[in-house]
Parts: sequence; C-alpha cells; structure tokens
Amino acid sequence: MTTVLDSRLLGDVLRDILRPFDLPPVEDVATRRRLARTLLSGRDNGSFDGLALAYAVIAFCASTEDDAARVLEALRDNADALVLDGVRGGYVLLPCAQDGQLALARDLHARLGLDVWMGVVWASRRDLAAARATAEDVLRVASCRAPGVYELRNVLADFAVLRRPHVAERLVRVIEPVVAQQPLLDALRAFIAEDGNRAAAARRLDIHRSTLDHRLRLIERLTGCRPTSPRALLTLSVALTAHSAPDVPLPRTH
Repeated sequence: MTTVLDSRLLGDVLRDILRPFDLPPVEDVATRRRLARTLLSGRDNGSFDGLALAYAVIAFCASTEDDAARVLEALRDNADALVLDGVRGGYVLLPCAQDGQLALARDLHARLGLDVWMGVVWASRRDLAAARATAEDVLRVASCRAPGVYELRNVLADFAVLRRPHVAERLVRVIEPVVAQQPLLDALRAFIAEDGNRAAAARRLDIHRSTLDHRLRLIERLTGCRPTSPRALLTLSVALTAHSAPDVPLPRTH
C-alpha cells in the first residue's frame, strides 16, 4: 500500500515532469514581456510560479516592421510563449524539451512564410541569459545568409570569429580589397553560395566561366587565399561575415 510519504514524493516527481507542459496562461501582454526580459537578463531567482523548466530561445529579425509584427501575431494565441519584441526583431521563449528547439522554430518559420531570420538555442531556465547571447550571435551571422532557422552548428566558424574581435579585425583587413571591388565581391559571394562550384557560380552571375576564373585569381592575389581551396574559401567566407555582419535590431534585456 502506498504510504503518505510515497504519495507526496510521487506527486513532486509528477509535478516536475509535467510542469513544462501544463502552464497557466499569461494573458497580459505586458506581463509576458516583463517575464521574458527578466528571464533573458539572468535576473530570475526562481520565484516565478508556473514557468517552464527549459525553453527554446529564439532571437529573430525581419526584413520589415510589418513582418516582425506578423511574428508576434502568429504567437498571440500561444499562452505559453513569452515574447520580448522590438521594432524589427525580438526574442521568443517557448517551453521546450531538450532537442525540440529546432522543430519548434522551423514550425513557426514555416507558418509565417516571411523573410525572417531566426537563431535558436535550447537552455534550462537558469541558463537563459547565456542562451540569449548565443542566439543573438547566431542571428547576427545568419542575417548575412538566406532567411531561415539557424543553430550554432550551422554557423560555428563565423560564430567563433565574431566572439574574438581581434581575429575578426584581421580578417576584415584581409577582405577589404575584395569588398571595394563589386565584381570581385559578387564573384566571391556567388562562389561561396554554390559551395565552390565554378560552373554553377558562373551561371548564377550570368558570366562566362573564364571570367569567373579571372576574378577568382584576382581575389587570390589581393587576399593571399585561393578560393578554389576549401579551407581558404571557408576563411574568405568567415572574413566576409566579419566585415558585413550587422548589429541585429533586438530589444535590450536590461
């Protein structure tokens, strides 16, 4: 027969298991925004009742203010979502089991059908401030690429460089002569986008392959990096990110 102590212990265990998935709704928008800011800033002392134990942290930015507003509209009926919004970007916190963050972000992105960039990280509640910083840096790299959902593993080399300003500055100096010449910049971007496939890059640019080869040789002469080498092409790609990665339009968390 189950003792009173056993019943209490079982109740505690079940409450911990079900807590992320049985949350009371936070209806007031201002309250949800305030909770998101507190959690993302690292000021949470664990005193908020009814919040999840872990979240998918999504940093997002949109190409227009209207698109950013539609992100919020898509989350309006999700009482579990905590959102800290800005003009063209913001943060979304969604209760999430480990390894479920990518599916949640992709589902949201697919429902939007917009030019929106998302950086997504999973974290337990006590680690949300660090996850926010990572998601923001992932988003900063991703904003130089096609709209979509990105995790750290998708942008690892660029992320590592952006976290080391002295390295980023050196790479910026390497790539500046290429950035200053639009035909060379276009050629390099197309070559990177086509994963080093010269024929595909030439088609993308609508130029002859020999013209592309000439521009790639000029890039090598200016940078010391041969674009046809996979390692050198990665270096050039990261250098471009270091040069052009913008400050994403995210709201302050402090």
